[in-house]
Amino acid sequence: MNDRQLMVDVARAYYLDDKAKTQIATELNLSRFKVARLLERARDQGIVRISIMDGVVRDDDLAEQLKTHLQLSDVEVVAGAEDDAENREALARAAAAYLRRTVQAGDTFGFSWGRTLASIGGFMDLLPESTLVALTGSVGTDFEQSPVDVMRRVAGRSSVRTMTIFAPMFVDSAATAEGLRKDPAIASVLATYQDLDLAVLSIGSWDPPITQLMQSLSEQDKRELDEAGVRAEVVGIFIRDDGRPFDAPVVQRRISISATQLIAVPQVLAVAGGTEKVPALAAVARSRLITSLITDERTARLLLNQEAVPPGPRQLPLQEEP
Repeated sequence: MNDRQLMVDVARAYYLDDKAKTQIATELNLSRFKVARLLERARDQGIVRISIMDGVVRDDDLAEQLKTHLQLSDVEVVAGAEDDAENREALARAAAAYLRRTVQAGDTFGFSWGRTLASIGGFMDLLPESTLVALTGSVGTDFEQSPVDVMRRVAGRSSVRTMTIFAPMFVDSAATAEGLRKDPAIASVLATYQDLDLAVLSIGSWDPPITQLMQSLSEQDKRELDEAGVRAEVVGIFIRDDGRPFDAPVVQRRISISATQLIAVPQVLAVAGGTEKVPALAAVARSRLITSLITDERTARLLLNQEAVPPGPRQLPLQEEP
């Protein structure tokens, strides 16, 4: 183990796991004085950055109610803000803290894209050696919200390997999509989906329309989705109010993780807020695609007014008989 990785391991144990120096010394077969010196060097070299701030204000009681209401394994509710940009920042700060606690050495974790996820990198500290993969191809023309830039910001200076899909999320035909999926560079990313330990997602609302996918779809695509009663979209998966994914023709032109692959990921974190997204968030919870949620207080309280998700196994809702 090199000195830098040793400093990272000692710093994580001391600052994040709240272990005593003597305990760290015993576990790593070091002297207590060596541990102290490693912590000092970690601060000097910028591996550890200590900030004193207001932090993330959480409502644990509300989170517990929402966890039961939506049948999720983990919910965090932050105070949020009236201003949309400030609200996204509060969600991003909480998501960065979640990642620091959750991602372990050797993990493979995936990210989608969007304004809130793009802000997470600004609050990230070093992560352990791991692999970060794109869950979709690119959408739109704003590079700062693309999977490529979102992943660059999250990885930062960490020893994180990134694997990106250099192709659009939606292409012009099913045949083109099939050809791209066979491209060795893209196929290597898609192959990691079966080994994901964690997926981090944004949630788009189809009705009302709060999603960047509108610009990527044809008018015919949009009509089909509207007529099917689609309420939400997540990584290009279109979801009805009752949680059932809609297998639209446009799905055959998509380069991304599938609903079947996503529901097999043990931890799927959605980071989303805003009162207009409440119906979409409820639909995604009913799909059981997600296991965890970080949202704001106003959104959480409105979600409690939505129909509760019934207890049951984590599996996709049954499709209607034709």
